[in-house]
Amino acid sequence: MPTIYAFVKIFEQEQYAKDFVSGKLFMNPIRYFKDYRDAAGELRGDPHEGVVGWYQPNKIGLQIGGHVIQSSDITCPVAIHDPELLNKNAFCIYSLNSGNYQSIDRETLEDFKRTIELHESCFGLGNFCVVILNAKKFLDRVESSIKSNNLSANLGLVEYFSENEYHGDFSPEKRGFHKRSLFYHQREYRILIDTHCSLSSPYILNVGDLSDIALLTTPEEFKQQLRISLPDRSTTY
Repeated sequence: MPTIYAFVKIFEQEQYAKDFVSGKLFMNPIRYFKDYRDAAGELRGDPHEGVVGWYQPNKIGLQIGGHVIQSSDITCPVAIHDPELLNKNAFCIYSLNSGNYQSIDRETLEDFKRTIELHESCFGLGNFCVVILNAKKFLDRVESSIKSNNLSANLGLVEYFSENEYHGDFSPEKRGFHKRSLFYHQREYRILIDTHCSLSSPYILNVGDLSDIALLTTPEEFKQQLRISLPDRSTTY
């Protein structure tokens, strides 16, 4: 399990960032992200959100009304979605986590920093960002609010799969936590709740004031100010 050092959330408007610092987690249904169309590439939107199965065309065959469609005639992987999952609400946030690194030394320090720092492709999400400086306290407050509101929820890192190689169903306990590998740079941590509402609508989870563990800045400033130091005083710049 990767270690999470901090969280970063990017916003289009400063007021949205301030609302987050005040403890308001605005959560759109997964269906919103599936239907959202970005003006410049895939940032917020993903037509394959809520996928529960992914099948490679060379490994399947289809039959429609007695007519067989051969594997060679299927042009792309077949994605299976779950309508119930699409109605669940998600809060998505960038995580600075250790990934596949088991240890860090002087030789790997700079590479490690490049791995965890905010990817420049994420800058298109907005000009304001909030850095959560204490990941544990943040998650403790989230879980406490979920419990007090009697909500069903799952929390965890999103897992990224190869769209050209993966074939099969995703495990039921991780549904809602899979995205194609082209989104890997987002290093997403997700809070997924079920309001048990048949209609897709936004939900605000209030976790209480976060100003004691939050820093409001910009994506560029955050990237410039990020430093990593080892016990031997080796430091990134």
